[in-house]
Amino acid sequence: MSSKILDIRDLAVSYGHIEAVKGIDLSLNKGEITALVGANGAGKSTALLAISGLVKAGRGQVLLDGEDIVSLSPHRIVQSGIVQVAEGRAILTTLTISENLALGAYTRKDKAQVAVDLDWVYSLFPVLKQRAAGLAGNLSGGEQQMLAIGRALMAKPRVLLLDEPSMGLAPLMVQEIFRIVREINKTGLTVLLVEQNVRQALRIAQHGYVLETGKIVLQDTGANLLNNPKVVEAYLGG
Repeated sequence: MSSKILDIRDLAVSYGHIEAVKGIDLSLNKGEITALVGANGAGKSTALLAISGLVKAGRGQVLLDGEDIVSLSPHRIVQSGIVQVAEGRAILTTLTISENLALGAYTRKDKAQVAVDLDWVYSLFPVLKQRAAGLAGNLSGGEQQMLAIGRALMAKPRVLLLDEPSMGLAPLMVQEIFRIVREINKTGLTVLLVEQNVRQALRIAQHGYVLETGKIVLQDTGANLLNNPKVVEAYLGG
């Protein structure tokens, strides 16, 4: 039986007079992948940024194990266990791969475990180990996405927020990224996946929410949403 780890209640975010996220409710069960899907501009990324503290919520709660963290600073939210992989990857291109990964663990004091986790990240992404001393800017788009995910894992998150991990990647690399997300989830890590690639996201998610113009309009298991006529018609070319 899954237990709730993250509970979002009436979360709203405005940019000036425009309300981009309009009082959404969603929850994440521990150890599951939850997909938040919808069209471009629906408010998916804004919702993630509010959960991470990178934009200020106008109202609502972000409850991590029952404790409201909505007013915490972004670095305190990372320390609490919520780590986001930003859309566009945001890696530090003038640093080496190993330096980028080390930065992911900068808040941690458990140095022995950091070394163990680095070995795990390198096992997930062998290309990063092979090129550890090279500049991150020399990686391909897909490899940079792997580095961004690896850097987030080095923070030892309890909840991993992934914002459009497949964006701009070749089809084969998209398949690889989704395989890796499943692999990470098998370790027990809870994942909130924001994706425009609705079919791929719902295939790997135990639960899903559909966001339209800032509002949750559907929620169900990933499998049920894949077969929902409204989802098929709007997002899956039905």
